[in-house]
Amino acid sequence: MKRFIGLSVLVLPALFSYSQEIQQRNVPAVVLNAFQLKFSNSTDIEWKSEKGNYRVEFEVNNKDNEVLIDNKGIILRHLQDLYVSEISKFVLETIQSKIAFFDVSDADKLEDGGKITYKVNLEINNKKNEFVTDERGKLLIYTKELRDSEVPVQIMALIKTKYGTPDIDDAWYSEENGTINYRINGEINDLDHTFLFNDQTTLLKHEQELRINDVPANVLKSAKTAYSGYEIKNPSISEDGGKISYYLEMKKSKERIIVSFNQSGTILDVKKK
Repeated sequence: MKRFIGLSVLVLPALFSYSQEIQQRNVPAVVLNAFQLKFSNSTDIEWKSEKGNYRVEFEVNNKDNEVLIDNKGIILRHLQDLYVSEISKFVLETIQSKIAFFDVSDADKLEDGGKITYKVNLEINNKKNEFVTDERGKLLIYTKELRDSEVPVQIMALIKTKYGTPDIDDAWYSEENGTINYRINGEINDLDHTFLFNDQTTLLKHEQELRINDVPANVLKSAKTAYSGYEIKNPSISEDGGKISYYLEMKKSKERIIVSFNQSGTILDVKKK
């Protein structure tokens, strides 16, 4: 199963990108000293180089931490797991305003650019809930997994009318900056679909797995011309605000790229996979 539309509300902003593991002896002294001064009680330390910066994964009191340090020894970001007792009371009060009784399954604190963000995950009746707040407890993002019966009937009716009856894999409700969205992942006729609706039941985005013979001929021709010798795999289509794009995974030896096309077959973007 592959999924298309990633709800950023399900995780804190990505902290790290591509990195390469290095030995501590190869870490510049100014970087190593800055880390040891700040985290003198750290254990299980692993170093990685990352676009001119240094990433450190370690534990403090058996809790996972990750830090990004620049080559001058300045700590840029710090992500740490929290015990429930370490969660700000303001954050807990915000959660209680939505859910009266809960058990925390995971909590993280992110310090980035002088700002502190908390992410708290809960599981209620086997469904996931996530809260992202600032340090004063202001709710930034709230996401919860829905039962099939909790998806608005108007949304289900629209999907069935235009695309067919979905076999729902998972469904989500999210609030962010006063905006409410619904995401539904499932299969229709054995093909993966992802739908994103707002609370006015307007379809914001739809992405769908395709079979090769469903890809327009001009898109396939453009792909074969530009990438002769590549194998075409995993085609999909995206409808976003009335704009339609096609995505093809192109494979040649160990190289894998994702190429997007418009309806006329013009290449829009190329990304490494």
